[in-house]
Amino acid sequence: MLGLVVLAMPSAVQASFADRDVTLLFQTMNAARIDNGLRPLQLDLRLCSVAYEHAADMARRHYFEHTTPEGITAFQRMRADHIRFGYAGENLAVDQSAQSIFWDFWESYEHRENMLGAHYARVGIAAIDAPVGTIVVEDFSD
Repeated sequence: MLGLVVLAMPSAVQASFADRDVTLLFQTMNAARIDNGLRPLQLDLRLCSVAYEHAADMARRHYFEHTTPEGITAFQRMRADHIRFGYAGENLAVDQSAQSIFWDFWESYEHRENMLGAHYARVGIAAIDAPVGTIVVEDFSD
């Protein structure tokens, strides 16, 4: 789903379920990269932290955007966590499951371009279950 949604913070049980979503999204994305002749991405824990903080912030403050209400972008969030990059990108989605989110990304040209970006080597993924569905943030860097 694209657009503004009303979100709530996940409970501990929801957060642990979302960990399985991260694994599923990561494995499915890397399988698609290999199928397309690309090297798999490395899961980067610092990027996962940046992605999680953004997902949690969107849930807590009820917005759904790449840029925070204060105007802070994904690139600024990465730099604030001392992540150096030449190339970076971000995917956001809300849907009923991680598997459906993968297909939402795959069907979107811009999201698929991030997932298959040959210049990317690392990804951080966060998934949070909320009343509106699973919120996913994927942050990419070289």
